[in-house]
Amino acid sequence: MTASPYLVLLETSGNQNFIFSTNKLKENIGASELTYRAGTRWVLDAVADINDTPELRQWANSEDLRGILRNQNPPNLNPPLEQGHKPLEIIIATSGKALILARTEDDAKSLIRQVTQRAIAEAPGLNLSGVFVQIQDWDQTNSLDDAIRQVHKTFEETQPYRPTAEARFLRLPIIADCSFSGLPASHLERTPDNDQVPISQVSASKREAASRGLSRLHKIAPNLIRDINKLEKKFDSEEIPWLAIVHADGNGLGQIFLNFAECLENQQSNRDYIEAYREFSLELDECTEAAFREAVKSVFDDFDDAIPLVPLIIGGDDLTVVCDGKKALKFTQVFLKQFEAETEQKSYIPEIAQSQFQANRLSACAGIAIIKRHFPFSVAYELAESLIKSAKSVKQTVTKPNSKPKTPFPCSAIDFHILYDSTQIDFDRIRRNLQPETTTYLYNRPYVVTELDKLDSAQGKDWASQHHWNRLCDRVNHLKSDDEGDSAKLPSSQAHALRTALFLGRDAANAQYALIQQRYPLKPFAEDDDKTSLFYQTQEKDEIRFHTTFLDALDAKDFF
Repeated sequence: MTASPYLVLLETSGNQNFIFSTNKLKENIGASELTYRAGTRWVLDAVADINDTPELRQWANSEDLRGILRNQNPPNLNPPLEQGHKPLEIIIATSGKALILARTEDDAKSLIRQVTQRAIAEAPGLNLSGVFVQIQDWDQTNSLDDAIRQVHKTFEETQPYRPTAEARFLRLPIIADCSFSGLPASHLERTPDNDQVPISQVSASKREAASRGLSRLHKIAPNLIRDINKLEKKFDSEEIPWLAIVHADGNGLGQIFLNFAECLENQQSNRDYIEAYREFSLELDECTEAAFREAVKSVFDDFDDAIPLVPLIIGGDDLTVVCDGKKALKFTQVFLKQFEAETEQKSYIPEIAQSQFQANRLSACAGIAIIKRHFPFSVAYELAESLIKSAKSVKQTVTKPNSKPKTPFPCSAIDFHILYDSTQIDFDRIRRNLQPETTTYLYNRPYVVTELDKLDSAQGKDWASQHHWNRLCDRVNHLKSDDEGDSAKLPSSQAHALRTALFLGRDAANAQYALIQQRYPLKPFAEDDDKTSLFYQTQEKDEIRFHTTFLDALDAKDFF
């Protein structure tokens, strides 16, 4: 290649606010679809125009898209840029994000212009931006890797100077509020009752895209609900008193992508780098979709018709769903375990994971916020985000042996919270309220779902065994059913008494436990060797801390 090409990054931001700004499933699904199209459909359509390859428009699902990027089906619709035939080459195109090579600066600007103008027209509330950098000396090893880091840095540096999407919707002159979003209304929409309600262009765009979104998602998991009105009715019925926002995300993937050259064993040309980078990204997509399908099949297989689950983000290593709160914990656990299993079966992922983590798989963590039906989705998602950050603490605890600095070992984990009291929605405050004494913790979260035998070579396996999902399951099962020969499980009155004592401190809780443990089968809840305490102790630096699993099991009992 004679001249140095350009690297273009197109990426959405503020996705959670765009998707969860209302509790209307039609708008949530439509916003998710628009975010997906921003990094896929609109990018490929723009490339089709600039490259004069109209065949790029003719794809129907994520499998077709992956085939185009891999050039599996003739004709060659995404040829290498150095062949000199076309001005653009797509490296990756996924939900809300795309990386593209451009031959000239004008080609880069033209691509960004077309995609962002379409976003303004078809998704007025979406924040989509594009930046580009020049790749210095294409023939030099790692020059593309340097450019990828630089283009992401440029994106972050320019972000504060961009006006937000809300700045597009001014309120002068004074006009009516949208009935759904609170934004200024642009027109009236007729309801099924033949009334007219004011609606913003943002809400209208989301609602219009919802049916396309459901059709796309149905190709990923065929047993999802097709009828969006039936779906909304299902989620608004009394049979689903609890909803869950589940957010899952891969561990260590950001670092892998930003330092991808270090993950490849040998010095690679830019072309080899592109092939590896693209294939790794596509394999991640396939693993996430396959794990999602397995989780749906495993948890919702007994549903004959309307499955109470809506996937809002399925792309790369990200998953966000809204589902029946009673099914959320099991669904998430199956998804995380299956995600690990899927990554072990791929071509590129095991090799790169082995070089980075000394294991031939990847892992992920999840945060689950379980809420009442009409609780604001946007607040619940913020809580789920905080919970996933808590779950990702396993990256500092379960690590590669003898690594300096500490490097995470593939270990998947879940943190969850059931929001009984909507006045306490701040994560830090929630956890402070579960600490009645300085060194006493009434929770044992997060919980590790990776099998312990897969952590044999990791530092922190003892911590993982104390926080393992099976530990929670054993205690929940004991609360839910009688234990061999015992005449009764723990009555709700005694469970309430133990809960109350826990919040009075460790001594009060152990005294209450001692008072009733002769009458009820409580030994499985004892955490110490002598079976006299609900707490086990750990040494952290110079401090002894006490933890219990009992309250976690009591809270989760009705959600297993």
